[in-house]
Amino acid sequence: MTFITVQGYFIYMKSGIALPQQPLTDAIDGEIGRRIRLLREARRLPMAEIAQRLGKSVGFVSQVERGLSSLAVRELVRIAEILEVDFLSLVCPAGPGDETSPVRRGVDTAPVPFHPSGVTKRPLAPANPGALQLYAMSLEPGAHTGSDLYHHEGEEAGVVTQGAIRLTVGTETYMLAEGDSFRFASSIPHGFANAAEGRSAVLWVNVKR
Repeated sequence: MTFITVQGYFIYMKSGIALPQQPLTDAIDGEIGRRIRLLREARRLPMAEIAQRLGKSVGFVSQVERGLSSLAVRELVRIAEILEVDFLSLVCPAGPGDETSPVRRGVDTAPVPFHPSGVTKRPLAPANPGALQLYAMSLEPGAHTGSDLYHHEGEEAGVVTQGAIRLTVGTETYMLAEGDSFRFASSIPHGFANAAEGRSAVLWVNVKR
C-alpha cells in the first residue's frame, strides 16, 4: 500500500486505484460551515435566528457550522441573504485584495451550479462590498429552476444574450428571445427555464434592498 498527497489530502493506492481517506466533500462542508459561523458571529446573529429564518432546526444549523451536514444550493443562497453576502463567497475562496478591488479578472471566476437540471451561474461582479451582483447565467437544453417558484429580497433584471428562456413572475409567464430584457421585484415568486433547443444564456443582475 502506498500513500501519496494530492492538494493537501492523503490518498492511498491499492491495486492501482486511488481511494481518498478524507473525502474532498467533507473538507468543503467544513470550510463552508466555518465561513457561515464566522459571518454569523461577526453579525451577532443567534444560531436560533438563522435556523428560524432558514426553516430548519438549531441542531441542523449547528451541524452545518461544524461541517457535519451539507446544504442544498437554495439553502446556501438563503443563508447568504440572511448574512447579507454573495452566496458564492461561502463556497469560493477570495483571493488577496478581492474584498476591496473594483476589478474582477476573468481567470478568477468559474461557473457554479444553480440547479442540477443544467443551470449554472458565473459571478462577474468584483467581490468588494455592494448591493449589486452580476452573473452570466447559462442554461443547457431542458434546464429549469424546478417546478416550485422561489422568492427572496431585492430586485433583479437581465437580458437574454443567447437562445430563449421562459420566465415566470407571479402568475404570468413570458417567452423571451435573444435581446429581450426583464426587471422585477425578487419578492415576487419566480422561476425560469430554457425555451430553446440549444443552450441559452442570460446576463443577470441582482440588487439587494
